Amino acid sequence: MRKYNSIVYRLTGMSFILLISTIGILLFLVNLQMDQHFSEYLQYNGAALTLPYSAHGTPEQHFMASVHHSLIWVGAAILTISLFISYLTARSITKPLCTLNEAAQTLKEGTYGKTVAITRQDEVGMLADTINAMSLQLHQNDQMRHHLFTNIAHELRTPLAIIQGNLEGMIDDVIPVNKTMLLSMEEEVLRVNRLVQDLRDLSLAEINELELHKEDTDINAMLSRAVNMLQPLIDEKNLSVQLDLLKNGCTAYIDKDRINQVLYNIISNAIRYIPEKSSICIVTDRVEKEKVPYISIRITDTGPGIAPEDIPYIFQYFYRGEKSRNRKSGGSGIGLALARQFVLSHGGTIAATSHPGKGTSFSILLPAGPA
Repeated sequence: MRKYNSIVYRLTGMSFILLISTIGILLFLVNLQMDQHFSEYLQYNGAALTLPYSAHGTPEQHFMASVHHSLIWVGAAILTISLFISYLTARSITKPLCTLNEAAQTLKEGTYGKTVAITRQDEVGMLADTINAMSLQLHQNDQMRHHLFTNIAHELRTPLAIIQGNLEGMIDDVIPVNKTMLLSMEEEVLRVNRLVQDLRDLSLAEINELELHKEDTDINAMLSRAVNMLQPLIDEKNLSVQLDLLKNGCTAYIDKDRINQVLYNIISNAIRYIPEKSSICIVTDRVEKEKVPYISIRITDTGPGIAPEDIPYIFQYFYRGEKSRNRKSGGSGIGLALARQFVLSHGGTIAATSHPGKGTSFSILLPAGPA
């Protein structure tokens, strides 16, 4: 940016032009009034009757000239002071803008997380707050991106290492080639395939390009089927599952496969993390939100709950509240992130509440179908 294109000089110039115009008009009017009133004064005192200004005597002319000179000097002094004040005012406005420009340049260069210390309560202060919030959000997103790549690499490396080790052992005749080993390797391949597919679905859902095949679906039937499919895991831990389902009108307009995956993720998580002989309660209802009908699904368990500091992050990629959880006990870490994106893609909402030591509750709202 060229120096003389600076907003400081433009604001100063505009203020100066306005002031010089105002002062020039005032000086002209003052001079006019002085001439008029001085002539009236001389007329009143008998010094002149109808003589023009040029006919005034020498003392009168000297007096008027000195008054005019004084006014000109006063005007010049006021203009100089006004120019200085205009510059300072413009500078006070543009200095924080220069600071914000430097902050924007650091964001452009990829340096996130830095903030500017501007505490003004005007529009510039609001702009500073917005840039600070954007910088912090970009910093958080950048950290999440790094963590995402690290976790993806970790999740892929483990099954690939198992496959590679088994193949090398078979090639070296250390591991026998039999059906059991091949099935084990197939399981790892399927694990990698599921992870890649889930990540693809997540990325498509985030940019609203996930293809959905919506149809009117009975939510109660989906939930009953999910519980039946997970019954062996429920019996293994001696859990009790209570279904309190709405009798009529529990139809939602959804992609059955996507929402089925959401329900399986949440119910299987509850089964996995609650202790033996605990209980799970599943409730459905039909509600209205801003005069729009929704199907409400609430899945509540009586497990250990989730720490309050972990609640805001449980729907993020690869987030695990208990850092000690491994791949087998904690899954891939994207189940809830996937569930959230699938629900949002349907125009619904999903939220979690938890009380440590008492349990966790997941609430889902999905667009309702015909009543």
